[in-house]
Order: sequence, then structure tokens, then C-alpha cells
Amino acid sequence: MNIFSSINEGLKTVHKNYQILFIHFAFLFVAFFSLFFILSIPLGVLFVIFGIDLTDILKGSFIEIIISSINLLKKFLIIAVVFLLSLVIYIIFVISLWIYIFSGTLGIVYQYLERGIIFNLKDFHHYGKKFFWKIGAYSIFSALLFFSFTFILGLISDLSSSFIELLRQYSHSVYIFFSVFFYLTILISALIAFIIWISFTLIGYYGIVAKNLTALQAIKETKKYILLNPNSLFRAFLLFVIYVLTGGFILSIGSIIAIIPTVGALLVAVYQFLTQFAHIYITMVIFTAYFAYYLQTGGDFSQEATQGSDTYQEVPLPQQVPPQESPPQESQNQKT
Repeated sequence: MNIFSSINEGLKTVHKNYQILFIHFAFLFVAFFSLFFILSIPLGVLFVIFGIDLTDILKGSFIEIIISSINLLKKFLIIAVVFLLSLVIYIIFVISLWIYIFSGTLGIVYQYLERGIIFNLKDFHHYGKKFFWKIGAYSIFSALLFFSFTFILGLISDLSSSFIELLRQYSHSVYIFFSVFFYLTILISALIAFIIWISFTLIGYYGIVAKNLTALQAIKETKKYILLNPNSLFRAFLLFVIYVLTGGFILSIGSIIAIIPTVGALLVAVYQFLTQFAHIYITMVIFTAYFAYYLQTGGDFSQEATQGSDTYQEVPLPQQVPPQESPPQESQNQKT
């Protein structure tokens, strides 16, 4: 399957299951307004108390200010604890809701690509519950992998910066050369690491849904799939480039609209609303296109290759059996 065929499959899947776009768009609003609702009350009370006591704190000597600060800490300590608990509840709520919606989206996309079944709220809820814990566990692994890549690249960047500063004391030309060299090397390494990470993450999600794997099984199967099908990394890179170019074009239109006098600010506000929906649409198309490529190249690619080699070794060659000569009929007639 070429890239245009996979994108065509992604467009067709998203158009047939357009309800997913509105669900993800609604998730953005729920995440924003829930943050406002959960955190606004403790923050409002905290700042009101802090503002009232702030005028009293600044009165008096330095020692009196310290004593007043300690008393103030005792006063709003409970509110600070409530604020932190509210923040934790919000984070857990948003992450859980995202895992549920993403699991349902994966299931809906898979059932359409495989069996042509369009969106159904009952099926969405079924897949959201079915793959919730598996997707959540694999997401934790994906986050750890991302932070590991980031830490390694950050460490290499710091070491290269120290080495370049050391060279700066001896030769300016050598300093310029190695500055550009290390910058480009780290930039290319970061891009390669990101492509590996996003491919490993998406293919693992696809394996969980397509083959009902656990998180640990998905990690192993994804590793086998990428090693046996390295073109998947190049396909992920092409789709990422298309995503960046399309998203950049949409943002550039917003900058042009802002130049319009008087009504430019209002149009930009409306355009930002439409931009969020457009980004969701592009993301879903790219995500579904890569899913279609995964299924077309063989979701059981690694297993089929392994089973094919095993069966080839186990099946013996057919043996040629010499034909048995039947007794002549004359002798049988003589006996009778």
C-alpha cells in the first residue's frame, strides 16, 4: 500500500465515522472547563485570603513580617492541600477520560477498516471499556520511553556544549565547525528518536486492538514488527511531514487574517475555534492512515514470518512409494 492509498483509507474512515471528531473536540472543552471548575474555587478562596492578609503582613518590622507569614501559612494550609488534591483529581480525570476516548476511537477505526462497520455509540463504549487498562498501561510505557529519549538527548546536548566551550579557548574556526556539527547531529538524532518513538507507540496501540495483546505482548510484537518491516519508520516520517506541512499552512492562514483591520481580531478568534477542529481532523486522518498501513502490511507480519519458517522446516518431503505389482490373472484362474 502506497502512502496515497493509506491516506485515502484514512480520509474515508474519518468521513464515515465523523462522530469521533466531535467527541475529541468535546473532550478539549471538557478538559478546559473542568480545569476552570475544579481549580477556580480553591484558587479564588486562596487569593482572597492571601490578599486580605497581605496588607497586614507588610506592616511592622522584619521579624513581625516573618511571624505574620508563618501565621498566614497556617491559615491557608488547608486550602493549599485542597488545591493540590483538586489538581490531582483533575489530572486523573482528564487522563482517564482521554484513555477511554482513545480506546473507543481505536476500536471504531479498527472495526471499520476490517469489517466496514461505521460508528456506533454502543460499540464505542464497549471498546472504551475493553481496552481501557491495556491502553493505559501501554501509555505509561510510551511516556517512560519518551522521557528516556529526552533525557539521553539532553545529556548528550550538555556534554557537547561543554566540549564546544572547551574548544572555544583554542581555535575559533574549530569551535564554529563543531558547533554546527553537533547542532545538526543532535537535531537529526532528535528527529530519528521521535519517529522511532511515535512509530513504536502507534504500532503498539494497533497491536493491542487488532490482536487483543497485553501491554507487555504489544511491546514485544511491536519490536518484531519494526525489525521485520523497517519501512514502517519511513512511512511514519512521511505522514509526520504531511501533518507538519498541513498544520503549518493552517496556522499561516490565521496570521494573514490577523492583519485585517478592525474585524481581524474577531475573525482570528473564530478561526482559532475552527483551527482546533481542523487539527483534530488532520490528526485523525494521519492516525487512521497509519493504522490502515499497519493492517495492509500485515498485523501478524512477525508471527506469519516465524510460522512460515517453522512450517517449512517441519513439513517433510513426500516419499515416492514404488507401485506394487498385482498377481497375474492367469495364475489365479489356474488355481480356481
